[in-house]
Amino acid sequence: MYRMVICEDEDKQRESLKDFICKSFEDISDQIEILEFSSGEELLVHENLEGIDIFFLDIQMDKLTGMDVAKKIRENNDTSEIIFITSLLDYVQDGYKVRAYRYLIKPIIYEDLREHILSCISDIVKKRENFMILENRGVINKVSISSIMYIDIRRRDLTIHTTNGEYYTKNSMDSIEKELERYNFFRCHKSYLINIEHIQLISKNTVLINNEDIPISKHRVSNLKTKLTHILGDVLC
Repeated sequence: MYRMVICEDEDKQRESLKDFICKSFEDISDQIEILEFSSGEELLVHENLEGIDIFFLDIQMDKLTGMDVAKKIRENNDTSEIIFITSLLDYVQDGYKVRAYRYLIKPIIYEDLREHILSCISDIVKKRENFMILENRGVINKVSISSIMYIDIRRRDLTIHTTNGEYYTKNSMDSIEKELERYNFFRCHKSYLINIEHIQLISKNTVLINNEDIPISKHRVSNLKTKLTHILGDVLC
């Protein structure tokens, strides 16, 4: 079962988007639920938003904008994907703060929407399936890779900082970096491995994750920007 939310204040746009989503899912699953809202206020007071896979949010709405709604969603929800619907790209920088998955430009073209839904669902499936097994003093923990915000090391003591708390294990940073190389992780410092999906802000010498400043080595800044540029290519459409 996949659960979608559409928040769009224009009736025709909302109906068209719903039709496109349903059509896109014909080859994926017949188990899909779509909740429709005509305003951000209506969405935020809804009582059953648990387990939403994708929020489709129109950015330019009266009163609460789609960006305002996304920020409220992220206060308690770190797992759902957010796809913005917009006529402008002025909000791309703000999209980092809420970890937007994609921007769809109006008028929406079905082929573009379908491509991004397929990509998004593929990533959602990966998140559901991908875990890391961590062992510490005989205790074994199964940790979702997508929940890992960053990892730091002191000697051979690794601290895994996740959205659900901290875990500890003994390993080398080189080893865990190799284990996570097919995901969006980046070695920004010899002692830090960060999950790019959790970046809130990038400055000259640090990156902000979970409101914490993580150091970036000078010789790694360029590579981080290159990787971010590559990911941006997936975000913009």
